[in-house]
Amino acid sequence: MSANRGAVRFRFLAAGVAAAVSIAVATPVSGQAAERVDGPPVEISDMQTGRLLLKAGRLRDARAFLEQARPEDEAAQVERLFLLGRIEARLGMPRQAARRFEAILALRPDLTRARLELARAYYAIGRDEKARHHFEATLADRLPSSVEGAVRDFLGRIDARKRWSASVSAALLPETNPAKRTESETVLIGGAPFRLEDDARASSGVGMLASGGASFSPALGEDLRGVLVASGAAKLYKQSDWSDISVQGEIGLARLFDEGDVSGGLRLERRWLGGDRYSRGFGPWARGRFRLSGATRVRGAASIERLTHDGMPTRDGWRFTVAPGLMYAVDGRTSIRADFDLEAVTAREDRHGSRLAGLGLAVSRAFEGGLSLTPSAAFHVRRHSGPDPLFQKTRTDRQYRLGVRALHRALQYEGFAPYIGLSLEWNDSNIPIHSYRNHGIILGVSHTF
Repeated sequence: MSANRGAVRFRFLAAGVAAAVSIAVATPVSGQAAERVDGPPVEISDMQTGRLLLKAGRLRDARAFLEQARPEDEAAQVERLFLLGRIEARLGMPRQAARRFEAILALRPDLTRARLELARAYYAIGRDEKARHHFEATLADRLPSSVEGAVRDFLGRIDARKRWSASVSAALLPETNPAKRTESETVLIGGAPFRLEDDARASSGVGMLASGGASFSPALGEDLRGVLVASGAAKLYKQSDWSDISVQGEIGLARLFDEGDVSGGLRLERRWLGGDRYSRGFGPWARGRFRLSGATRVRGAASIERLTHDGMPTRDGWRFTVAPGLMYAVDGRTSIRADFDLEAVTAREDRHGSRLAGLGLAVSRAFEGGLSLTPSAAFHVRRHSGPDPLFQKTRTDRQYRLGVRALHRALQYEGFAPYIGLSLEWNDSNIPIHSYRNHGIILGVSHTF
């Protein structure tokens, strides 16, 4: 069947199309033949033809007409994308279908049905983390019990089949003070002023941030999985002494439950600062996450790590961390996340030991048109365990962070999502040399496999 852009003109209704269109020619009375009705042409748009062919089960023809349809308003555009997505999913084309549903959510992030279809499309192509995200987002809405049961069944199947995942990201990071140094020109030591060298004071710079990781979860039983994880991050600057590189690996076990999972094992990590070896760590870790309801999820992590420092044995000791978190989905477009941080560090010299407590809050909101914003705020207090021998004070820092990150769903390409962010950070210390301000912009792209 040939299709011309715009309306398709029919002189009269053929029997096959009449059945698909559900427009009946006058039914002949018994013993009488139907008469052909002459008159002006009947115009049916590509959109209408696509709908009718879809009802008739002619999926490929329906797709051809819908592809060339040019809806006049947003509602019709959303319908066109939805029909194309459903058709492509039925034709075994889930990647194309996912792009259609992503485009819908860029226009209308409140459409739960489109989000469900997107989650199913991602599930079909094995993008389990994305499928999980969208399935869990729909649970914040009031789903019929049968649909909610199907969503939970999908989530269970994702947990049961999950074997491996990977992610990569890269970003450009201009900052006003990446080395986090004081802006003061002088500092008081023993009541006497000392002038700081330029390289000990704040200066701006542009860094490159790259990170990535991969995990593999072999099945060891019906609800038991192995955990193998490798990840790394590098923050690189032209001033090499500002650079920070770290890698880590994890091995362990995970136990799956109907509404979550718990895991634990051992972690090994290595860190370089300024191109030189800085520290290594080794110790046990544990994590867990559970759905308390359709809208509420909790998670937590804890670790004990033995730290050793290259060339700085006075810093060697233990680090203990506990990090509970709570996420609440207000609806399919808005979520709130709260994270708590507790940390204790011991060292051979008390001045290198410390205690930290902090709280972070973030709100994510998807707007019509495709824009998503995530503003965040965090506050941490760290108190060291012993006095600084130079300043004769026990150091206490109060750190404040504000940030916002934005992305646009329609700008994704082959799974790569660009984003932009702004961060503001202050550290207020009772030892002025450790007080600083740092403001930065991040321009990046990320992809989860």
